[in-house]
Amino acid sequence: MRAFLILSLLLVACGNEEEVKKKVAAVQQQCDDQAAKAKQEAQQKLDDVQKQVDQLKADAADAKTKLDDCVSKVQSSTDAQGKSADAALAAARQAFKEEGHLELSDANKAMAELGPKSVKATAKAKAAFQKALQPASAQQKALAADLASWDTASLDTFKSVKGKFEHDLALLKNTIRAAKATLPTS
Repeated sequence: MRAFLILSLLLVACGNEEEVKKKVAAVQQQCDDQAAKAKQEAQQKLDDVQKQVDQLKADAADAKTKLDDCVSKVQSSTDAQGKSADAALAAARQAFKEEGHLELSDANKAMAELGPKSVKATAKAKAAFQKALQPASAQQKALAADLASWDTASLDTFKSVKGKFEHDLALLKNTIRAAKATLPTS
Protein backbone atom coordinates (compact mmCIF):
# COMPACT_ATOMS: atom_id res chain seq x y z
CA MET A 1 0.00 0.00 0.00
CA ARG A 2 2.74 2.39 0.95
CA ALA A 3 4.69 1.61 -2.23
CA PHE A 4 1.55 2.25 -4.29
CA LEU A 5 1.10 5.67 -2.66
CA ILE A 6 4.74 6.63 -3.34
CA LEU A 7 4.44 5.42 -6.94
CA SER A 8 1.25 7.47 -7.40
CA LEU A 9 2.93 10.61 -6.02
CA LEU A 10 5.90 10.13 -8.33
CA LEU A 11 3.60 9.76 -11.35
CA VAL A 12 1.67 12.90 -10.37
CA ALA A 13 4.92 14.83 -9.82
CA CYS A 14 6.24 13.69 -13.22
CA GLY A 15 2.99 14.71 -14.84
CA ASN A 16 3.20 18.17 -13.24
CA GLU A 17 6.81 18.48 -14.33
CA GLU A 18 5.80 17.80 -17.93
CA GLU A 19 3.03 20.39 -17.65
CA VAL A 20 5.47 22.91 -16.22
CA LYS A 21 7.93 22.15 -19.03
CA LYS A 22 5.19 22.67 -21.61
CA LYS A 23 4.16 25.97 -20.02
CA VAL A 24 7.77 27.14 -19.85
CA ALA A 25 8.26 26.17 -23.51
CA ALA A 26 5.09 28.06 -24.49
CA VAL A 27 6.22 31.17 -22.61
CA GLN A 28 9.68 30.91 -24.16
CA GLN A 29 8.16 30.61 -27.64
CA GLN A 30 5.98 33.65 -26.99
CA CYS A 31 9.04 35.66 -25.89
CA ASP A 32 10.98 34.48 -28.94
CA ASP A 33 8.09 35.50 -31.21
CA GLN A 34 7.89 38.96 -29.61
CA ALA A 35 11.65 39.45 -29.92
CA ALA A 36 11.57 38.37 -33.58
CA LYS A 37 8.70 40.77 -34.27
CA ALA A 38 10.53 43.64 -32.58
CA LYS A 39 13.67 42.84 -34.53
CA GLN A 40 11.71 42.76 -37.79
CA GLU A 41 10.05 46.11 -37.01
CA ALA A 42 13.39 47.66 -36.11
CA GLN A 43 14.92 46.36 -39.34
CA GLN A 44 12.04 47.87 -41.33
CA LYS A 45 12.59 51.21 -39.61
CA LEU A 46 16.31 51.00 -40.33
CA ASP A 47 15.57 50.24 -43.98
CA ASP A 48 13.23 53.23 -44.18
CA VAL A 49 15.81 55.50 -42.56
CA GLN A 50 18.48 54.21 -44.95
CA LYS A 51 16.25 55.04 -47.93
CA GLN A 52 15.81 58.55 -46.55
CA VAL A 53 19.56 58.89 -46.03
CA ASP A 54 20.25 57.76 -49.60
CA GLN A 55 17.69 60.22 -50.96
CA LEU A 56 19.12 63.05 -48.87
CA LYS A 57 22.64 62.24 -50.10
CA ALA A 58 21.44 62.39 -53.71
CA ASP A 59 19.61 65.65 -53.01
CA ALA A 60 22.70 67.10 -51.33
CA ALA A 61 24.85 66.17 -54.34
CA ASP A 62 22.32 67.82 -56.66
CA ALA A 63 22.25 70.92 -54.49
CA LYS A 64 26.03 71.08 -54.48
CA THR A 65 26.07 70.83 -58.26
CA LYS A 66 23.49 73.61 -58.46
CA LEU A 67 25.55 75.69 -56.06
CA ASP A 68 28.67 75.16 -58.14
CA ASP A 69 26.73 76.17 -61.26
CA CYS A 70 25.48 79.30 -59.55
CA VAL A 71 28.96 80.24 -58.39
CA SER A 72 30.35 79.91 -61.92
CA LYS A 73 27.53 82.09 -63.25
CA VAL A 74 28.34 84.76 -60.67
CA GLN A 75 31.96 84.82 -61.80
CA SER A 76 31.12 85.03 -65.51
CA SER A 77 29.37 88.39 -65.59
CA THR A 78 29.22 91.47 -63.39
CA ASP A 79 25.66 92.23 -64.48
CA ALA A 80 24.59 88.71 -63.65
CA GLN A 81 26.34 88.80 -60.29
CA GLY A 82 23.46 90.47 -58.50
CA LYS A 83 20.91 87.99 -59.82
CA SER A 84 23.20 85.01 -59.42
CA ALA A 85 24.06 86.00 -55.88
CA ASP A 86 20.41 85.60 -54.93
CA ALA A 87 20.32 82.23 -56.68
CA ALA A 88 23.59 81.20 -55.02
CA LEU A 89 22.23 82.24 -51.65
CA ALA A 90 19.10 80.18 -52.24
CA ALA A 91 21.20 77.22 -53.39
CA ALA A 92 23.52 77.60 -50.41
CA ARG A 93 20.55 77.70 -48.07
CA GLN A 94 19.22 74.55 -49.69
CA ALA A 95 22.62 72.82 -49.59
CA PHE A 96 23.10 73.60 -45.89
CA LYS A 97 19.54 72.54 -45.16
CA GLU A 98 19.97 69.23 -46.99
CA GLU A 99 23.28 68.61 -45.28
CA GLY A 100 21.52 69.25 -41.97
CA HIS A 101 18.76 66.82 -42.90
CA LEU A 102 21.41 64.23 -43.71
CA GLU A 103 23.17 64.71 -40.37
CA LEU A 104 19.85 64.57 -38.50
CA SER A 105 18.90 61.45 -40.41
CA ASP A 106 22.22 59.81 -39.44
CA ALA A 107 21.55 60.64 -35.78
CA ASN A 108 18.01 59.26 -36.03
CA LYS A 109 19.38 56.11 -37.66
CA ALA A 110 21.83 55.66 -34.78
CA MET A 111 18.95 56.07 -32.34
CA ALA A 112 16.80 53.56 -34.26
CA GLU A 113 19.62 51.01 -34.14
CA LEU A 114 19.41 51.06 -30.34
CA GLY A 115 15.80 49.77 -30.38
CA PRO A 116 16.62 46.09 -30.99
CA LYS A 117 19.36 46.21 -28.36
CA SER A 118 16.95 47.58 -25.78
CA VAL A 119 14.56 44.65 -26.33
CA LYS A 120 17.15 42.26 -24.90
CA ALA A 121 18.02 44.49 -21.94
CA THR A 122 16.92 43.94 -18.36
CA ALA A 123 13.97 45.91 -17.01
CA LYS A 124 16.35 48.20 -15.10
CA ALA A 125 18.44 48.82 -18.21
CA LYS A 126 15.31 49.45 -20.28
CA ALA A 127 14.10 52.02 -17.76
CA ALA A 128 17.47 53.76 -17.76
CA PHE A 129 17.52 53.65 -21.57
CA GLN A 130 14.07 55.20 -21.85
CA LYS A 131 14.93 57.88 -19.30
CA ALA A 132 18.14 58.71 -21.17
CA LEU A 133 16.20 59.09 -24.44
CA GLN A 134 13.54 61.43 -22.99
CA PRO A 135 15.26 64.66 -24.15
CA ALA A 136 15.60 63.33 -27.72
CA SER A 137 12.11 64.33 -28.83
CA ALA A 138 12.55 67.96 -27.80
CA GLN A 139 16.02 68.00 -29.33
CA GLN A 140 14.66 66.67 -32.63
CA LYS A 141 12.02 69.43 -32.62
CA ALA A 142 14.70 72.03 -31.98
CA LEU A 143 16.72 70.65 -34.89
CA ALA A 144 13.66 70.79 -37.15
CA ALA A 145 13.22 74.46 -36.21
CA ASP A 146 16.92 75.05 -36.89
CA LEU A 147 16.55 73.49 -40.35
CA ALA A 148 13.52 75.68 -41.05
CA SER A 149 15.54 78.77 -40.11
CA TRP A 150 17.80 78.18 -43.13
CA ASP A 151 14.91 79.34 -45.32
CA THR A 152 15.30 82.90 -44.06
CA ALA A 153 19.04 82.91 -43.36
CA SER A 154 21.00 85.75 -44.93
CA LEU A 155 24.72 85.92 -45.56
CA ASP A 156 25.04 87.76 -42.24
CA THR A 157 23.12 85.10 -40.25
CA PHE A 158 24.50 81.93 -41.86
CA LYS A 159 27.16 81.50 -39.21
CA SER A 160 24.79 81.85 -36.24
CA VAL A 161 22.14 79.59 -37.83
CA LYS A 162 24.74 76.92 -38.57
CA GLY A 163 26.20 77.26 -35.06
CA LYS A 164 22.79 76.76 -33.43
CA PHE A 165 22.11 73.69 -35.58
CA GLU A 166 25.52 72.18 -34.75
CA HIS A 167 24.94 72.83 -31.03
CA ASP A 168 21.51 71.20 -31.06
CA LEU A 169 22.82 68.27 -33.11
CA ALA A 170 25.63 67.76 -30.59
CA LEU A 171 23.04 67.67 -27.79
CA LEU A 172 21.05 64.98 -29.63
CA LYS A 173 24.18 62.94 -30.29
CA ASN A 174 25.11 63.18 -26.61
CA THR A 175 21.63 61.99 -25.66
CA ILE A 176 22.01 59.02 -28.02
CA ARG A 177 25.44 58.20 -26.57
CA ALA A 178 24.07 58.39 -23.04
CA ALA A 179 21.16 56.10 -23.95
CA LYS A 180 23.52 53.65 -25.65
CA ALA A 181 25.70 53.58 -22.54
CA THR A 182 22.76 52.29 -20.49
CA LEU A 183 22.45 49.16 -22.65
CA PRO A 184 24.53 46.00 -22.26
CA THR A 185 27.45 45.78 -24.68
CA SER A 186 26.71 42.46 -26.34
